[in-house]
Amino acid sequence: MALVAYPEGLPYKPDLNAFRVLAAHRKGHWSEFEDGPLLGRRSGLGRMAKLAYRIPFKTPQLYDQFKDFVEYTLVDGTQRFTMPVWTPKTNSYPVRTVMIEEGEHTADPWGLGFSASFTLIVFDW
Repeated sequence: MALVAYPEGLPYKPDLNAFRVLAAHRKGHWSEFEDGPLLGRRSGLGRMAKLAYRIPFKTPQLYDQFKDFVEYTLVDGTQRFTMPVWTPKTNSYPVRTVMIEEGEHTADPWGLGFSASFTLIVFDW
């Protein structure tokens, strides 16, 4: 099944004042032993990061388009999709496979429009 792409023409650049790396990689699995230190190992083969993301939309209509994309196209935010994601290393927006954590976002007034805030899970960031 092919992944759906973020809608063309819809803002994707985050407000960098709100951008934070919440987790730079997957959490490891740790095993206790009766004698000795904990043993740690990777929890998965793919790289994954969690980012605090806020996208400002200049008009309520643009926010409504984003909300409809999450609700209908992403089936209440449960699906993975592709979108340009800011990468500090290169200061660019390469297209990555992403998902919105638990499909949830919040919205706040932003000038004459709204901003959508969510935790973005980025694969191979």
